[in-house]
Amino acid sequence: LCAIGPSGFAQYARLFHPVRPGDDATDLQSLVDVAGDLDPEVLQRLVSVLARHTLTPQDCYFALWEGFGTIYGTHPVGLRHRESAVPPAFPPHVMEGPRVSIPGRNYLLFRGPLSQAGQWGAADLTYGHARTINSPNLFWPADHAWFVATEIDVPWTGIGGSAELIRDLMSEGSFDIELVDPAQDRP
Repeated sequence: LCAIGPSGFAQYARLFHPVRPGDDATDLQSLVDVAGDLDPEVLQRLVSVLARHTLTPQDCYFALWEGFGTIYGTHPVGLRHRESAVPPAFPPHVMEGPRVSIPGRNYLLFRGPLSQAGQWGAADLTYGHARTINSPNLFWPADHAWFVATEIDVPWTGIGGSAELIRDLMSEGSFDIELVDPAQDRP
C-alpha cells in the first residue's frame, strides 16, 4: 500500500524521482538521497495532471509519515540560537490529530485542496531557518479517483488510477514513468 497504493484501480504506474543536479542516477547513494521525497517541481506537474482526473480537486487527503524527525521539536543543532528549543512543525491539534495507520507505518492526516499538496504550513525551525518537510507520502481525492504513494525507502512514487489518467501521465513528456502491474512487478 505505501509503495504503489491500494488494489482496485484500472492501471498503475511508477514515477521515478529525479536525482539532484550533478548526481549520477546509476549511483546508489544518489537514489537513496531522493527516496521518500518527490521533487517539488515534479510534484506540482503531477498535481496539475491529477487535477484533471478527479471531481473533487478541492477536497483531498494528504498523509505524512510521522517518523520524519523534522516534524518534532528538538534542541537545535548547529544553529546560532542554542538557548531556544526547536518547536514542533505543527500545533498540538495537528500533532495529536487524525492519523492513517497501515502495517509498519503511521501518518499524520491532512485535508485540503490538491493544489496545496506538499504545502504543510510548518513552523520554522527557528527564526530565519525554514523547516523542510517531505512531499506527501500518501494522497488521494475525496472521490477516490486515484491514489498516490511515495514510500519513504524507495526513489519512486506509485500511482493508481484510471487508464486515462495513466495514459495522460505517460504522455506528459517530462516524467520518468513506467506502467506497472502490481501483481507482477515487485519493487
